[in-house]
Amino acid sequence: MSIAVLTRTDQVVGQFGDYLAEILRAEGFADQTVIPFTDPDLPELTDHDAVVVARLRPTKAQVTALLGYARRGGRLVIIRPSYLFAVELGLAPTHSMIDPAYVGVRGDHPVGAGLTGEPFETHVPADGYQPDALPDGARVPAELRLDPDTGTELPAIIELPYGEGRVIVFSYDLAKAVSLIRQGDPGRVGGHGLEAGEPYRMQDLLTGYADPRCWHLPQADLHAMLLINAVHRVARTAQPRLWYYPEATTRSTLVLDSDDDWSAPEHFDALIESVEDHGGKITIYLMLGGEQRTIATPDKVAAWRERGHSFGIHHNAFDPSLGGEDQEEVIEQVVRHDIAEFAELYGGVPVTNRNHCLGWKGYVDLPKVYAELGVTMDLNANNAGPSWLAYLTGSARPLRVVDTDGTVIDCFQQATQAYDDLGIKELLSSDAEGQAALVRQLIIDKVDRYFSPLSMLSHPVSFATYSSDFQNRCWRAARELGLPLWSAAEWAEFVRTRDAARIDRATWTDDAFSCRVRGRSPRGSFAITLPLPAGRAAGATVDGQPVELTELDVFGWPSVVINVPIAADHDQDRELRLQLR
Repeated sequence: MSIAVLTRTDQVVGQFGDYLAEILRAEGFADQTVIPFTDPDLPELTDHDAVVVARLRPTKAQVTALLGYARRGGRLVIIRPSYLFAVELGLAPTHSMIDPAYVGVRGDHPVGAGLTGEPFETHVPADGYQPDALPDGARVPAELRLDPDTGTELPAIIELPYGEGRVIVFSYDLAKAVSLIRQGDPGRVGGHGLEAGEPYRMQDLLTGYADPRCWHLPQADLHAMLLINAVHRVARTAQPRLWYYPEATTRSTLVLDSDDDWSAPEHFDALIESVEDHGGKITIYLMLGGEQRTIATPDKVAAWRERGHSFGIHHNAFDPSLGGEDQEEVIEQVVRHDIAEFAELYGGVPVTNRNHCLGWKGYVDLPKVYAELGVTMDLNANNAGPSWLAYLTGSARPLRVVDTDGTVIDCFQQATQAYDDLGIKELLSSDAEGQAALVRQLIIDKVDRYFSPLSMLSHPVSFATYSSDFQNRCWRAARELGLPLWSAAEWAEFVRTRDAARIDRATWTDDAFSCRVRGRSPRGSFAITLPLPAGRAAGATVDGQPVELTELDVFGWPSVVINVPIAADHDQDRELRLQLR
């Protein structure tokens, strides 16, 4: 009942195979097996409802074996097949590529029917296949475009019957596309594209690279949605996924954090008290090291922690004690020193992080250091400047960072979409109501369509002097729309435990679905979603006890979302059973 992901990360073309599996895991497919496809013989696949073939270069014998599996009823999702593989599938290559390609989803096919009709980027080449020479019965859920305004008839995604099986082909490397949309162009490392002066930032990898005509779309998330729907379309039975939040009724979450920036004690108090008034918690990143330091003493931090708030570090590579050295030269040293000092002063290792002025190094140099030192989540991806309230990284979801060679780094990237730094002081001071209305609409889109969180930053000094009206309006809107207010540390801990959770023993009968959910959740529950026609769910139990379920359209698929209570402080196995009408 699980999903298999076939990879060849030893091949240059296949380097992003593990990242493809990472995308599937982040989207909740917690019952998957990654299989290196290195042997000439086909691995045992009979226990899998669907097989996702990452981009790779199979031998002729492997192609023959895979197509034999499909012919006998196997279900395949194939990411940018090799020329040999494509021809054997019955496709007619045009011997050309669109580079970089855009994707336009058609609304008349289940893979894309619930997604936007607006084109979005890939940043990667897509292979051309002759649209008038597709095999009998083939359908095209999405087409390739040259840019948002110029279409083609070339398919971006092809569904075709194959013997007794079903196959979906992506003409582009979806995993590589997601990495470039989220993390930017590695060829821009060290340059300045944001037009914001010093320092070098992660945003410099994206501004001028990501098409501003598409900034309003969560492009990386849309590619992941296409992959989810493709798996659902080909799988023999409906596949359960971990929902994005611990409760079946939650559609989005407001993730709150704050950059110290040498704020005064009364600034901290004003921000924290207002967050508490809205029923939330916040993570604050403290200024450590050097000459310019936080006012947050260990005693103050201990008192705020008692109230449920959390703390991290606002690493400052511009402190006068560093002598004006290039921040890229010193920031790793600063990070290591700060984390050691934090452990000594406050105890523990911070699980989330944002650097002062969003300072960055290289491409993924800092996430590697964070992973080494135990930092779970990086929040330096910020929609600064012209991408205010947009999706500069093409995503609002957490996903591990990936290096240029496809190596997955154990640190999650979480983009921040709303903030209150000096760059927008005038805007928030003069139009707090209007900007909060824009945030409200952003939340509505998340609740209704994308189910992604909204990460918001508020500096204590900014809140106390000019942004409180804006922030409070946003927080009220979030609560009115059903969003809980979590600190960044709370969010990171849930993301980490959700990532470690597993689903197995999934079984369908004529009148029921059942599975085992394994893991722990700091919120005391997970939620499971699976495609199911409206009205089919009669009720659900976990270990024999009734639990809440709700019906919901998820990316165009009628679905059910079910609460699964689970231990908060230790791993636990729970048996879920869904009764069908």
